Amino acid sequence: MNSQDSRIVAGLVLPSSSSCNHQNHFTTTIQSSDFMTDTTSKNACETQFDQIDQEILRYEEAVRDLKSRRNLLAPISKLPAEILCAIFVFCTLPDPLTPTNYAADYRWRWITVTHTSRLWRNTALSCPTLWSKPEFTKTEWAYEMIRRSKMAPLTIEVTSNYWLTPRVVDAVSEGLKHLPRINELHLSASRDNMDKLLSGINSPAPFLRTLYLDIGRSDYYYHSRAEPYILPEDFLGGDASRLSHIELTRCHLRWDSSLLRNISFLKVHNPGPPAPTLDQFIGALSGMPQLEILDLENTLPGTSDTEHTEKPGVSLPRLRKLRTVGSLQECAIFLEHVVVPSNATIHIMAKCSDIPDEGSPTIQLIHDVCQRLPVARETATTSSATNSPLIKSLLVQSMGIGSGLIVEAWNSVAKSRPTATALNPSREINLNPLATAPSVGWLKLEFTWQSAVIRQIHNDVVVAICRPLPLAQLRHLHIRNGYQDSVNSPTFARTFGTLPKVNSLTVEGTSTYEFVDALNYHTGSQSATGYNGLASSSSSNPNPGRPTLAFPALRTLKLLEADFDRDHEAENTLLEPLMDCLMHRYEHKSEIHKLILERCSHLNSEDVAELQGIVADVDWDHIECGYSDTEDEDMDDEFDDEMDDVFGGEAYFGYGASYISSDEDMMFMGF
Repeated sequence: MNSQDSRIVAGLVLPSSSSCNHQNHFTTTIQSSDFMTDTTSKNACETQFDQIDQEILRYEEAVRDLKSRRNLLAPISKLPAEILCAIFVFCTLPDPLTPTNYAADYRWRWITVTHTSRLWRNTALSCPTLWSKPEFTKTEWAYEMIRRSKMAPLTIEVTSNYWLTPRVVDAVSEGLKHLPRINELHLSASRDNMDKLLSGINSPAPFLRTLYLDIGRSDYYYHSRAEPYILPEDFLGGDASRLSHIELTRCHLRWDSSLLRNISFLKVHNPGPPAPTLDQFIGALSGMPQLEILDLENTLPGTSDTEHTEKPGVSLPRLRKLRTVGSLQECAIFLEHVVVPSNATIHIMAKCSDIPDEGSPTIQLIHDVCQRLPVARETATTSSATNSPLIKSLLVQSMGIGSGLIVEAWNSVAKSRPTATALNPSREINLNPLATAPSVGWLKLEFTWQSAVIRQIHNDVVVAICRPLPLAQLRHLHIRNGYQDSVNSPTFARTFGTLPKVNSLTVEGTSTYEFVDALNYHTGSQSATGYNGLASSSSSNPNPGRPTLAFPALRTLKLLEADFDRDHEAENTLLEPLMDCLMHRYEHKSEIHKLILERCSHLNSEDVAELQGIVADVDWDHIECGYSDTEDEDMDDEFDDEMDDVFGGEAYFGYGASYISSDEDMMFMGF
């Protein structure tokens, strides 16, 4: 066989095609043999891989067992499971120090306890309370948490309509199927979604303690134009024997509903028509002898019409906090028929339909509202000591031309309280019994109207509000008014100047001129009758019957944000009247001992030096401003920088990167 008639394959000398008729068959046999060899080798490798992987798993499991045994020797592992569960549940509570904007990011950090050790995980999984508040924004979590919660009391909470996708609605509906063990139901939703969730919820809820339904703040679309949602008459089957806390916003519940029994916390905002009749309203409150918190907005009886021969009324002896918002007439009707303890925190917001001109029915009605306040009633009916808190600090604030007036009272003389409230006068009294709000007054009255204000409106309203109040023990008076034409000196002096114990006065805004002028007024005989029949002691005046200077006990005067050149006459127009006032009071033995000047404009060190020649103790913040536009712009920039330091520079929107997803199910992390 020569080279032309043969070829070498895989080291073997094979005959050529011309010399061997079986070439194709032989080649196929060799290739099949190679394939079988490769497959066998591959299968052998995979078998070895599997054996090695299984061996690794056995070692890893052994290591985990060793770690678990080691962890069991740690002191914390000696704690009983019940204590560990209590600690884990405590970890789920919101941190009061965490800003609200970031609360959602921190909410699920407690889940790490299930990945710390085998003991902790088993303990957490066997603790139903830990899973009793399903996270409905993550639907897979919600179903699993409902399953893990077993028979523990459930909290169903949806805080925004934004999250209510169809899948979330289904998950919430699944949670509502466990109504017999729901402890708290909190839904903020659009009217349509609320109807989807609550339709058919007509079975009893024996463990339900808190009911919170909100249409108004589900999102910005529904806040101002949402139609109220009318709860079905058979809602919860009318049977929720443990229900004690109800909050409804733009949700209408009949006032004769059996759910409104033995309530301790009731908040109803903007439920829509029809408004309750006086008999329905009094009847409902009569069934709440344990009521402690009452917050009603635009849901008061509009008339005093009654089917009873005697005037209906109800006493709420355990009420601690009251807030009512309505028309002036509605607030007057409420205070006439509902008796509230005098030591309760009270916030009345009354909207005047007519301009409170001098001698108008509106002025008289404002006076009637204040006269019906518990603290005014007790003072008028008895001269003996009562449980009523004494008014020791008072803030009187103008809300602007044609807007209204705020009067706020404290039973202490802490200086920070009126000032702190003045920084945010619109804030509401916090009705949360677990929260503290030391800067909010014990009594707050707001009267609003719409008009082109004339000079006497604020004066008459101040008199109508303050005359019925027991101000004999008032120590600190804070006047905040940025509109110079809304007050006058004689009214201010007659209204407050006769008070015998006012030793501190704060005047804030551009009305400083009028109030400084009022300090020069003489208020008549020292023995004249003052507020609420109080006769001032004549022993403080060596010449009884002679006129005395307004604010005889005043020793500290604070001018805040006063413009010493209010009329822009390029000269200090307030300095001279202020110096004359201080000298006048010094000559009449009612000198000012301390003068405080803060954030005043058109005031310099030379002016302060002149004031120090009259008052020994002058406390000035050394801020000179108002002399040029550039200076004012620099102050604005400094203020903006301070606000950036406080709020972090940039506004924070959203709920953090962990909450960003086009599909809520994509956020499921598994646990």
